Amino acid sequence: MVALPLVAAIVNLTACDMIVGLLDPMFPSDAEEFSPPPVYSTWWDMTRACSGSNRSLGDVAWFKTSQPLHNFRTGEALGGYWNSFDNRIVLTTAVMHDGSIVRHEMLHALLRKDGHPRNQFLGKCLGTVACQGACIADAGPYPQPLQTPIHVTGDSIDITLAVDPRNPSPAQDDGFFSITVFVRNRSTHWVTVPNYYSQFFPGIDSAHTFQFDVVGPNGGLSSGEVRFDPSEWVFAPGEIKRQVFDFSMGGEGPFAHEFPAGAYIARGGYSGYMSGDSSFVISP
Repeated sequence: MVALPLVAAIVNLTACDMIVGLLDPMFPSDAEEFSPPPVYSTWWDMTRACSGSNRSLGDVAWFKTSQPLHNFRTGEALGGYWNSFDNRIVLTTAVMHDGSIVRHEMLHALLRKDGHPRNQFLGKCLGTVACQGACIADAGPYPQPLQTPIHVTGDSIDITLAVDPRNPSPAQDDGFFSITVFVRNRSTHWVTVPNYYSQFFPGIDSAHTFQFDVVGPNGGLSSGEVRFDPSEWVFAPGEIKRQVFDFSMGGEGPFAHEFPAGAYIARGGYSGYMSGDSSFVISP
């Protein structure tokens, strides 16, 4: 009589595990639930703003794993994934602070969709979330523009940037911050922007789109994005595209998107054309 409830509990637990295994075959054996750090609220708000959804971050269950993750259908390596069974996001420990990847999974949770709708991942949230490889393939073909895009130089685009928070500090989001580069097509035509250096070296074809350049008291750091889909380089009349670059405090000099306290000058770029200087201060 005493043993029956225990047996029933074991049977129920085994059945539950079987259901979870069927509905989430990628769930790693060492998965550990964690509470989202403060910066996840900021990243959620960014993703919610571009998606148009108003769901709550508190509805998502977060798990981390030190094991490699792979798509159980294709074998593709993954940094993380969202599962609709219980609205959970599983991340490898290596990408837990990679904003573009975390926001990609957040967008799934906001949309409550397993697929990658082009109008979201390569449209409204382009540059806010990562979307490459299988994501682009799943999004489907790029729709042809209403007119053939013409080539323009930097005179036809506006490049600006925003640092958020304006003066980063450990007291806000544990020192995480972002630099968002905006590019606006000022013309009334569909356009593309060939690389700046193609003016001097005809035939050069650079795959780079958005760039950033940050210089501070202990050195500087420059990097950029490589284009993969026409949505990243074809502009509609008046269209504004953006790219979010994520950073954090740390180290003695700029390295791996980590910056120590100090005063900085930042510039944004697109296809080799650069914005004016913008200053910000990282507080200790």
